[in-house]
Amino acid sequence: MGDGRRIPFFHEALARNTGFLISRMGIVAQKRFSERIAAVGVTPRGWGALNVLDAEGVITQHALCRCMGMDPSSMVATIDELEAKGLVERRRNPNDRRAHALHVTTEGRKTLSDGRKLARSAQDELLAPLDTTERAQLHELLLRLIVQTGEAGESAGEDAPAHKQA
Repeated sequence: MGDGRRIPFFHEALARNTGFLISRMGIVAQKRFSERIAAVGVTPRGWGALNVLDAEGVITQHALCRCMGMDPSSMVATIDELEAKGLVERRRNPNDRRAHALHVTTEGRKTLSDGRKLARSAQDELLAPLDTTERAQLHELLLRLIVQTGEAGESAGEDAPAHKQA
């Protein structure tokens, strides 16, 4: 590379391409996270749904789908999987009998708690070369890119909960 560093895993022509590096790190992060989170019996998509449900409380499938930026058929399959494992329950929405309200079960909360520890461990491992300031900077830069591209998922309009700040 131009700065004297040699990357042993791929050609320097690739290392000069920021998009390639972002993509490569996404693949690495996805693999590590998927492997870790599998220990609690959920997929990354299921873990994401549990996190949103925990943060937002009881919401409809439709609202969850839009909060996560997922297509409805994928969301149905994800909720079916979580429900089959006893992590989420569908109940009739008292405000709209045609819709289901989603509730995280006690087992779902335990799974989420255990999963968060595993996710934190995977993240710490991935970001080990960065100090606290660099980690915060990376997070902010990635968030800015996601927001700018519009790929963060859309809010669900009237039936979407307000997104809470972490």
